[in-house]
Amino acid sequence: MATAVKEKKVQIVHQTNSYVIVNKPFDMHINSNEEDVKPTVATQLAELLPTLVDKSICFGFRFVNRLDYATSGLLCIAFDKRAANMARKLFEANHVSKKYLALVRGILSRDNGDILVRKAIGLDRRDPRGFRMCIPDHNPHLCQSPKAAETLIRILGYGKYDGEDITKISLSPVTGRRHQLRVHCLTLGHCIVGDYTYSNEVDSKPYRMMLHSYSLKIPLQDCPAIEVTTYDPFLPDHDPLLQLENN
Repeated sequence: MATAVKEKKVQIVHQTNSYVIVNKPFDMHINSNEEDVKPTVATQLAELLPTLVDKSICFGFRFVNRLDYATSGLLCIAFDKRAANMARKLFEANHVSKKYLALVRGILSRDNGDILVRKAIGLDRRDPRGFRMCIPDHNPHLCQSPKAAETLIRILGYGKYDGEDITKISLSPVTGRRHQLRVHCLTLGHCIVGDYTYSNEVDSKPYRMMLHSYSLKIPLQDCPAIEVTTYDPFLPDHDPLLQLENN
């Protein structure tokens, strides 16, 4: 039987004089000082672009945006301080258009069209690791320093993963909070497939968490805008356990 595609190599998808956009594999750290978590995006990028490593800064590259360890997709890296500051300001001001693909558990209703989730997100005081995030709706005293968060969700189709109902969606985060998309999906009652953390450590069977950053548009001011789209990893051709209906 065919197995799911499990690519673990950083891929360069776009490069200019000031920036490079790469496709980050799932289950890979962006950078780390610990030898046992390598390779990282930084170490693989150093192999791909050895002449562009900046030895004056930690890890050799200026990462403009971040992705969770389990999330795959597009990362922007700047080659100098000025370019990094320019792009970071656009991310911080929510001027960058970001789109993600995901598979979520269950059947998410499309009766009302697109779904706009406006739920503040803060640190979950119940997590001794200081890792999990939460919304303050039901237990505000357990949600530390919540900040406004907004995500637009569009239903792309339905199907099954390993025999269980799933919904394929696109997500456009208006804000950029930690674990925002994962928490907002959980808020709707539809956890992302393979999200071990937010499924209460139950959803461990899938080979990865099904969340991928596939589109990035950065409206740079003094040079051409960056517009990049990656392939869709959530297709039956890539994963034989996935079945999608024709919609």
